[in-house]
Amino acid sequence: MQRGPAEEAAAPLPPPAPLPPAKPPPLFGGCWSCRLLSGAGLLLAALWIYQGPRRSMKRGVPPSMAAIAQITFAIGEG
Repeated sequence: MQRGPAEEAAAPLPPPAPLPPAKPPPLFGGCWSCRLLSGAGLLLAALWIYQGPRRSMKRGVPPSMAAIAQITFAIGEG
C-alpha cells in the first residue's frame, strides 16, 4: 500500500537528539593574569599579617595568644 503526499506529511518526526549539558564559563574567564594577580595578592597579604607579630618578637616582646593566632592564620593563608 502506497502513501499519498498528505499521509507522508502527517507522519511524526523522530525526536531531536538531546543536547550535551552546557559547561559554565570559568571564573574570571580563565584569565591567567587575573589568577597570578590574585595569588600574588594573597601571598603578600599573608606576608603582611605575618610580619606584624614577627617584628614585636624580634624586639624581645614575648608573643601573646593573639600574635600566635595571627602567625598561624598567616601561614595557613600562604
